Amino acid sequence: MKIHVYDTHVKTVTGKYIHFDVLVDDNNSVKVKQFAENYLAELGIEAENIALQSCNFCHSEIANPQVQQDITSKGHCIIPL
Repeated sequence: MKIHVYDTHVKTVTGKYIHFDVLVDDNNSVKVKQFAENYLAELGIEAENIALQSCNFCHSEIANPQVQQDITSKGHCIIPL
């Protein structure tokens, strides 16, 4: 499975900085911002600004088995950095 890795930088309303990657396949690349927002909501974090490298993926690679499973079941995989 080929995936796209979106380098995601977030400034929260409290001034904190959060950095993570959103990994998706071709079918879910239009949902990257939604996946990032959902992830932050699950953590109870309110974002002031989400930067996804202008919504362009930073690179593509072959997914490892766990990432493939997450993308198949949820449509995405989040990797906190």
